[in-house]
Amino acid sequence: MTEHELNGLFQPKGIAVIGASNNPLKAGCIIINNMIKGKFPGKLYPVNQSEENVAGLKTYARLSDIDDVVELVVLITPASAIYSIMDDLDERMASKNDVRFIVCAAADYAETKTEEGIKRQERLMQAKDKYGIRIVGPNCIGVIDTVSRVNTTFVDTGVSEDRFGPPGGISFISQSGSVAASILAWGASKVIGIRYNKFISVGNMADIDFIDLLEFLEQDPSTKVIGIYMEGYQNGKQLIEVMGRIARKKPIIILKVGRSSKGSVAANSHTSSMSGSDKVYDAAFRQYGILRVEDLWELLDTLQAFDKMRLPDGNRLFVLTQAGGPGIYCSDEISKYDFIETPMVSENTKNQLKETMPRMAAICVPEGYADITASATIRQHCDSLRYVLMDPSVDGVCFITVVTPFLPSAQLGKELSDTYWSLDEKYRKPVYFCIMAGEAVIPCRRELEQTGLVTFDSPTEAVKAAKNMIVYKMKREKETQTGQ
Repeated sequence: MTEHELNGLFQPKGIAVIGASNNPLKAGCIIINNMIKGKFPGKLYPVNQSEENVAGLKTYARLSDIDDVVELVVLITPASAIYSIMDDLDERMASKNDVRFIVCAAADYAETKTEEGIKRQERLMQAKDKYGIRIVGPNCIGVIDTVSRVNTTFVDTGVSEDRFGPPGGISFISQSGSVAASILAWGASKVIGIRYNKFISVGNMADIDFIDLLEFLEQDPSTKVIGIYMEGYQNGKQLIEVMGRIARKKPIIILKVGRSSKGSVAANSHTSSMSGSDKVYDAAFRQYGILRVEDLWELLDTLQAFDKMRLPDGNRLFVLTQAGGPGIYCSDEISKYDFIETPMVSENTKNQLKETMPRMAAICVPEGYADITASATIRQHCDSLRYVLMDPSVDGVCFITVVTPFLPSAQLGKELSDTYWSLDEKYRKPVYFCIMAGEAVIPCRRELEQTGLVTFDSPTEAVKAAKNMIVYKMKREKETQTGQ
């Protein structure tokens, strides 16, 4: 599978939506509206036998009735209609021979393990056997490409709207449609919504699968980091080898479920995927530098960190806090990972902090830790960050503040952002901004995130993201040193 073979999936000239509808309670309505809201630049053709137009667009009774070029077909009809739809596709290919991809979002195919479900999927797959048409799904929610403005999903999260800014570097593959939809919704609900680069729900993987998409994203210049939600795969060894090769170029963050015996059985019943030995997967991930996360929140935080933050040069992480409790909490989180060191800064750095911070501040007790206290001003927040970042023994900073009522939240965020970016080009160190807590601190977080920084809800999230970046950096450095 090469990049060019999948280009048409993400950059089609024309898209036909079979099952398009004006009924807002139907998935075919949401798909069409997502395309329109997202300003898809190509041609959009609703296929519906009972309505004259959908969302103001002329409808067609059959796919074969469309005169213009259709490269991508989206199926969002009941699975029982697949036979007549595929007969119509045969007619179109005989006359036009233009369809290159099908996204089958409907369920009730082979994942049901029923004779009828298997028969339906076999009829769908004849499109590949006869014409070489590549198929996503069935039993998926579709694909998104925020660069080309394709959105074939029926998830109404607003991710295609311009208010979420330019596309990021995160591309994501999910084996579960429900998890994919949830990740889109959670990402959109963040302070500055995550606008993915590409987002693919693969469902049953009757044709296009993890390996196809990973090899495409490997060559995709706009993809910086790859996220995966995975239940299982038939050829785990081949998949690990492909992921390991790609991970040398781009980080791969994976949430692999089916750890338990019950979870493994559930995964098999969901998408007919063989989960395989979790211990084998776990060992292989570590061997190849593929980052396995524990939950969806760590997944999202780590993806954002790799997309927007600099990789640390080393494993020395300084804890700089304005609140004692969260600082201790952060230190405990760091202590879970014996490969993370807390740096011993220079006497000059210690003296700068002691001279400029509040009198009751605890400076480097213990080493690699400073509590500037709740009485710290905005200036003291910024000066402390500056002094710590400038110290050569520091590779990264966990910066924690609980914004007090007497600190203007938005102003704090703006001045912290200005401070960071004034130092970034010279010192090039990541800062994991933990801004606590709740809606009251959103103005501060928004000011930081609007400039391309990442903020975290609590020390747990910040430390996990830092841990994953350090692990990745150490693995890549080891490979370089050993010539692997």
